[in-house]
Amino acid sequence: MNRILCYFSGHPVIGLAIILLLTAIASSQIGKVEVRISADEMLVQNNEEQEYYRQIQTLFGDEQVNLLYLESEDLLARDKLEALRQTLDKLQKLPYVKKTESLFSVPWVKTVDGYLDKKPYLAKLPKTTEESQRILNEARKNPFLRNVLLSPQRDVMAIAIVMQKPDGDAPQWNDESVTRDLNTLAEELRPWYKTSFCIGFPQVRAEIADRIRAEQTSLFPLAIAALLIALFLLLRQVIDILLPIMTAGFSIVWTLGFMGAADIPINVVTSIIPILLIIVGSTEDIHLLAEFRHGQKAGLDATAALKHMSRRMGGIILLTFITTYLGFLSVGLSRIEALWQFGLVASTGLALNFIATIILIPSVLALAGKWQLDGKARIYGGKTRLLAKRYWEWLWRHRLSIIIFFLLWALVAISGIPHIHINHNAIDSLGKDSEVRKKIELVNENLAGLESLSIIVESGIEDTFLKVRYLEELDEIQKYIREKGWSESTTSFADYLSLLNAAFQELDEPLMPESDDIITELMIFLNHKDVSAYVSEDFSRARILVRHSMESSEQLQATLKDLQNFIDHNLDAGLRARITGDSVLTLSATNAMIRGQLQSIAILLVIIVLIIGVLFTELKVGLLAALPNFFPVIVMFGFMGYADIPLNIGTTMAAAIAIGIAVDDTLHFMLRYNRELQARKSHNIAMEYTIYGEALPVVSTSVALIAGFLVFTQASFEPIIQFGALGALVIATALIADFIITPLAVSSLRLVTIWDVLSLRLRKKVLEKSPLFKNLKPWQIRQFILSGRMVEYNKGDFVFRRGQVSTELYVLLTGTVEVCLPGSGKKSCNLLERFTPGDVFGDVALFANIPRKTDAVVKEHSTVLVLTREGIERTMRHRPLISARIFSNLTSDLSRRMIKLISKQEMKNRNQNNDGGRKS
Repeated sequence: MNRILCYFSGHPVIGLAIILLLTAIASSQIGKVEVRISADEMLVQNNEEQEYYRQIQTLFGDEQVNLLYLESEDLLARDKLEALRQTLDKLQKLPYVKKTESLFSVPWVKTVDGYLDKKPYLAKLPKTTEESQRILNEARKNPFLRNVLLSPQRDVMAIAIVMQKPDGDAPQWNDESVTRDLNTLAEELRPWYKTSFCIGFPQVRAEIADRIRAEQTSLFPLAIAALLIALFLLLRQVIDILLPIMTAGFSIVWTLGFMGAADIPINVVTSIIPILLIIVGSTEDIHLLAEFRHGQKAGLDATAALKHMSRRMGGIILLTFITTYLGFLSVGLSRIEALWQFGLVASTGLALNFIATIILIPSVLALAGKWQLDGKARIYGGKTRLLAKRYWEWLWRHRLSIIIFFLLWALVAISGIPHIHINHNAIDSLGKDSEVRKKIELVNENLAGLESLSIIVESGIEDTFLKVRYLEELDEIQKYIREKGWSESTTSFADYLSLLNAAFQELDEPLMPESDDIITELMIFLNHKDVSAYVSEDFSRARILVRHSMESSEQLQATLKDLQNFIDHNLDAGLRARITGDSVLTLSATNAMIRGQLQSIAILLVIIVLIIGVLFTELKVGLLAALPNFFPVIVMFGFMGYADIPLNIGTTMAAAIAIGIAVDDTLHFMLRYNRELQARKSHNIAMEYTIYGEALPVVSTSVALIAGFLVFTQASFEPIIQFGALGALVIATALIADFIITPLAVSSLRLVTIWDVLSLRLRKKVLEKSPLFKNLKPWQIRQFILSGRMVEYNKGDFVFRRGQVSTELYVLLTGTVEVCLPGSGKKSCNLLERFTPGDVFGDVALFANIPRKTDAVVKEHSTVLVLTREGIERTMRHRPLISARIFSNLTSDLSRRMIKLISKQEMKNRNQNNDGGRKS
C-alpha cells in the first residue's frame, strides 16, 4: 500500500487519468439503473417454505387483488350504482385487469320458484331504498362478501380488481402506470361517494419508489452539507474539505455504474448506499490528510510529507478498510434478496471508494498540497499537547471510578435488551403521514384487511372433503380463528356448501349440510370452477383463506404459534394441515433476517478479535480491542428496548455496519500507540502522544459519521429513520469508548504488531549464539526483542560511561563492544571483556541498581538492542513464560561471566606473584 500511495504521489497525472477513465466507463452504465420495488425481494430465496407456497398458488390460484374502496350513506342508490357500473366497464378494458368481483358479479345463491338461482346481487339495479337495504342485508350474510367486499356495520363496500400477471421479460405495465390509471378512475366516483380510492400493493410499491426518488434528491445534498459543515468546523482547510467529497462523488458514480451493469435495482435498502458512501468514504481520507498535515507541521515539504503519510498510514488504512468492508459485507450474508444486494453493492462501493482514496488523495496532494502548510484545525491550538497530557493523567487517576461507571452503564443497557420486540412489515416502510398508509389503515378498520394467509388441509385421499366429517374439521378451525378475534373473514369450501345448502332449504342463514347424501345432491349444482380457490379438483385438499389486518410481526408470530398448536391437538388424525401464504413468508423472512443479522454481528466481532489478535500477535489484545466496539452494540440494543424501537431491516443493519466503521478508529488508536511506544518507551508518554495525534482525525471522522447518519432521520421510511438514529448512537458511543475504554485497556500492554515481527531482521547466527535466547523459539525471541529498541553506534562511541545511572541492559546484535575500567596516563582503558554479537552486557549494574563502574566502547559499527528496566518489568507482567526463561538464561550467563572474570583475575594474580618471585 505504501508503494501504491507513493506511486500516485509521484505520478499524479496518471492517477487523475485513471479516475476519469473509470468514471467514464461507469457513467455509460448508470442509465441502466432503475428504481424497482418487489415483494419477493424481502423474502427468503430458494427455501422449502417458499417452494411449497408456489405449489399452493399453482393449485388454488394466485390472484393479485387491488381494492376500489367506496364509502357513502346510501351505498346502493341507483345513480351511484350507474356511475359505478360505468367505472367497472372501464376497469375491464384495462390490459392488466383480469376481472372484477363485486355485487355486480358475485352470485346470490337462492331458490326461486323451486329452481336454483345464481344471478348476481346487482343483476338488476334496485329501484327503492327498501330494495337496496334488502340486498345489502342478504349480501352481508355471505361469508365471501362479509368483511371482504362489504362492511357489516358501516356503509362501506369494495370492488376487488383482480390483476393480470405481467410478462416478466417485457411487462406492458408497471406499478406507476397501474396506480395512475386506478387513481384516475377512483377520482371519477368522488361526486357520488364520500370516500373513493384504490389501494393495493402496486400503490404501496409506487409510493415507496416515489419517496426513494424524492429522498435521493433531498437527502443527498443534505448529507454533503452535513459532511462539509463537520469537516469545516474541524479541519478548516479547503483542500482537506473538498477531497473527501470528491472521493465520495467518484465512488458513487462507479457504484451506480456497477449496479447498472449487474442489473441490481434501487430499492428501499440499496437506496441508502450513495449517502452511506458520502458518510463512510470520508473516514480514511481524513486520516490520510491528517497525517499529511502532521508531516508538514513537522517541517517537511509536500513531497516528504506525502512519503511520511504513505509510510505511516498505508498499511493502517488497508487494514481499517478490510474491517469496514467486512462490516458491510456481513449484511449480505443472507438469503433475503434485498439484503444480499445491499451487502454486495455496499461492500463493492466501499472497495471502489478505497480505490478512489488511494489514487485521488496522493495525486491531488502532490499537485496542490503545498497550497496549505498549516497542519492544524483552528479548533486545536498550541495547548492541544498539554490538554492531551492532562486528560490522560485525569483518566488514569480516576480509572477505577470510570470502569465502575461504564460497567453500570452496560448493566443498565443489558437490562433493556429483553424489552426489544420484532416488527417488520412492508407498510412500516411508509411514513405515518403517508396517504397510502392511511388508506390501508381505513381498509383494515372497516374490512378484513389486505393481508392473508392460507391453511392447507389434506388427506391424500380422493373426495375427502365431500364428507361432512371432514368439512366440520374445516369449520372448527374457522370458528377457533373467529373466537380468538384474529380475523373478520375466514372462508373455505365448507362455507360455499353452507350457502348452497341454505338456498336449497330456503333458510335465512348459511347452514352446513347434515349428511354426506345431501352433499352428493348439492354437487349436481356445483361447478368446480366456482370453488377452485378453496378445494382441489379431486377434493383431497382444501384451503381455508384467512384475511387479517395484523401488522405486528410479534402478534402474527404468536397467532400462528397458537393456531398451529390448536391444529396439532384437534385436527382429525387422518388429515394434515400446514399454514402458508404471503404473511407467513414475510414473517419467516423477518425471523431469518433478524437471526442472520445478529449472527453477522457476532461473526464480525469474532473476525475483529482475530484480526487484531493476529495483528498484535496476541489474542487477548484482540479481546481488549473488541471492548470499545462491543460496548456500543450493548448500548444500542438497550436503547432500542427502552425506546420501544423494534428489530427490523433498518435496525439490524445499523449494528453490523456501525461496528465495521467504528473499529477503524480503534485500530488507528492502537497502531499509533504502538508506534509512539516504540519511539518513547514510556506508556504514559506514548499514550499522551497517541491521544494528541489521534484526537483530530478520530473526532473529525466520528463527527462526520454522526452527522451523516443523522441525515437518515430526515427520511420518510421508519426503518431508515431508525437506522440513522441508531447508527449515530453507535458511532457516538464508540467515540466515547475509543477515548476512555481503549486507552485504559491497552495502556499497560506492550503492543507488538505482526508488521514489527515480520520486518525485524535478525541474523541467524546471533540467535544461535546468544545465551540470552537459549531454549526460546524464534517467535518468542522476536517478541522479547521488540520490547526494546535498536540503536546504531559508530566506532568510538560510548554505549555507557562510568558513573551513569543504570536503567538499561544491552544485547549486541552486530559489531564489537569492549567494556573496560577507565585508566590513567597513557593507558586510557583497562580492558575487562570484549563482547561479540549475541553477548549480553550492562546487566550487573542494572540489577544491582548502582551507577555504572565501567565504560562500554564501540570498536566497530555496531547494532545494540537496548532493554530498559521498565520494558523488562512489562515483559514480566505480560509474558511470564518468556520472562522466566530469559531470567534463567541471564543467571546462567552472569554466572559464567563471573567465573570467567574470577579465573582471569586469578591468572593475573599468579602471573604477578611469579614475576615478584623472580625479581626477589
